[in-house]
Amino acid sequence: MIRLYHVTKTYRREAAALQDLTLTVHPRQFCFITGPSGAGKSTLLKLLIREERPSSGQILVTGRNLDTLAARQLPYFRRRLGVVFQDFRLIPTRTVYENVALLMTLQGVPLKERKRRAFEVLRWVGLQNRMTAFPEELSGGEQQRVAIARALVNRPVILLADEPTGNLDPELAHDIIRLFQEVNASGTTVVVATHDKGLIATFGGRVILLDHGRLVDDGE
Repeated sequence: MIRLYHVTKTYRREAAALQDLTLTVHPRQFCFITGPSGAGKSTLLKLLIREERPSSGQILVTGRNLDTLAARQLPYFRRRLGVVFQDFRLIPTRTVYENVALLMTLQGVPLKERKRRAFEVLRWVGLQNRMTAFPEELSGGEQQRVAIARALVNRPVILLADEPTGNLDPELAHDIIRLFQEVNASGTTVVVATHDKGLIATFGGRVILLDHGRLVDDGE
């Protein structure tokens, strides 16, 4: 499902964000990626959605070699992924519903189906009563939950989440990981980047440990 071969990512005048990383995430796995700040967690997720490109090495996601993926193919490739960004990336001029339903709208999903699926995922994250609110009217934790709903609404084959519980209280954080586990049980591969050791201790599963861009433990 996800394969990296000797991947290095170096930014100009900085130490390598990732160094010679070889890693496989199997279909239907649930993985935590952890490590201290600067370990390379966010960089790895950006590489997996082709937001960044590696300095060297090869990355395959859902059987696609990301190095040979043409720009015009990127939107179709990303439709199969659900992504929860650390900075939310909500559109401030659109309502909660519109943010969640945007991709479905672009794909031509019928209005009735868009509303049904958007309501369903917003109910999962406890925001079904805020569908007409705008992002600025929400707390940081609520914005994060909207971002999670948006990532799930398209029924992705892979869910990538960068610190998805960072602005949530412990109880809600646990609820979100349980939701991810439900998504995983339905067949979606889930990769969660987090520095929260308490979450990892509570939920277990495969834990991939990075430190200064290097793979310390692949959890296999």
